[in-house]
Amino acid sequence: MNIIARISTCAGIGHLMRMKWLLHEFTVRHYKLTLILDESSVDVSYLLSGLTCEQHYVVTNSAHDLELLISLTASEKPDFIFIDHYELGYEYELALQSFGGKVVVFDDLARAHYCDYLFDAKWQGSDTYTRYNTQVPEFTEVHQGPDFALLAPDYLKIDGEAVIEREVKHILLSLGGGGDLRLFAALVSAIPKEFLKKLHISVVVGPQAQYKGQLHAICKNTPELTLLDAPLSLVEYYASSDLFIGALGTSLYELAVLKVPSITFSIAENQHNSLSHLEAFGHFLHLDNIGLLQISKLGEKLALIVNALPRLVKMREQSTLLVDGAGVQRVANILTGIKYQPSVGPLQSYVHEYQWLSSSISVRPVFDGDVNDYLAARNKPNNAKRMTVTEPIDRLTHYLWWFNNNRNSYVVEQNGKVIAYVWHQIYQCDGAEYLYGGWFTDGEEVPFNIAMLILQWQLDFCGELHPKAYWVAVIHKDNKFVNLLNRYMGFIESPIGSSFHTVTQNLFPKADKQFNFVMRYPDE
Repeated sequence: MNIIARISTCAGIGHLMRMKWLLHEFTVRHYKLTLILDESSVDVSYLLSGLTCEQHYVVTNSAHDLELLISLTASEKPDFIFIDHYELGYEYELALQSFGGKVVVFDDLARAHYCDYLFDAKWQGSDTYTRYNTQVPEFTEVHQGPDFALLAPDYLKIDGEAVIEREVKHILLSLGGGGDLRLFAALVSAIPKEFLKKLHISVVVGPQAQYKGQLHAICKNTPELTLLDAPLSLVEYYASSDLFIGALGTSLYELAVLKVPSITFSIAENQHNSLSHLEAFGHFLHLDNIGLLQISKLGEKLALIVNALPRLVKMREQSTLLVDGAGVQRVANILTGIKYQPSVGPLQSYVHEYQWLSSSISVRPVFDGDVNDYLAARNKPNNAKRMTVTEPIDRLTHYLWWFNNNRNSYVVEQNGKVIAYVWHQIYQCDGAEYLYGGWFTDGEEVPFNIAMLILQWQLDFCGELHPKAYWVAVIHKDNKFVNLLNRYMGFIESPIGSSFHTVTQNLFPKADKQFNFVMRYPDE
């Protein structure tokens, strides 16, 4: 019994690492292995230590590439031909069909393939199981979802114990097997020196990483920094970390098994994900892209994230998908005709406490799982244009604000669907209490009767908590709907020169002549 595996090593080491664990499982099952890898300026053969196999190297997608695979197929007569490579696809696979051996493809980009089996661990919500409906022949057996994430066997041994609370927080930084390490040099350099003393930072230096020099120079004078030179597995480092910051790849599944709080970003096409799909893993803090300015900002404000770690830990518990680390065994069992055991799921979603305003309208406090939806709603053009800051707010700025603001925010739902976000905050000045707040829709405009219901609830709710507080607000003059609504609910124009007008200017410093300054007296 033998396997020939054509694996990408020309763009990072993710393909090689995930296939390594699967191939190791097949050696346990007494299969002989032959590997065809890409020629590269970086030697990655050490990653295959412990794996008995014959190795060949080719120029990617060259004539010799396919010729060698066909030649080996003819001589070895493999049971399976594994292909895990973004630059090889349908035509390459079609050319193999007459030479024997089941073609097994591993992909996560929903490309066209001609194969006997296809495995894709990527989660795409309700579209997960239909991504290949028109991309493969009818005879292809397709298996999709995180049940088939190929992880190291150590992830099966995780005992689920939480990291012990400690004064010095451990942070792990990784771009995978490659990446531009100037990003992490900028991050570490931006961390305030006094706060850096409260951290221990480990940086993974992958075999294909670029610009290592800056980090090595920083490390010489920074005892809090440790460089991990091309480790064979990250499981022990993940398990001992309080926070992970880095590129999103296979790390998505590894971190989900261990439930490590994380801030991730994308540095490759396959790392782009919808936020709602990541949230299913309990992972909420993701940046689509990141540059030196943003990573430096994260370093400067890192204390805000570290101080919020207890909340980030709880966010991990909001996952609705279970990643159990058994993907390798499932794939091997399917290919060898053994019945496989799916993971338990879906997990129970977060249970909210609602206050009902009518038979269809309800209000609940925001929770940290709302962090991305809140920003998406705020940034919608019909909302942003009416605010004192009209530009879209980037995710990093929002995340830093989210965990360090004093707002009291609420979600309004209609028949279980979010329709608006409402917020208020208390402000004290010269012995007087002032309430200020606002609301914005999640999409379509809210009808006047429902908007009135929401505002009346907010006024009543805040009136009970702060019966002597004055309301102050600014409303864009073009927002005739809200101007009318607030007049109806008892708001009047703030007299220029009054304490109400001055307080409003202090609270909304960017409000100019385009805004009406309004106030409301406490209910008598």
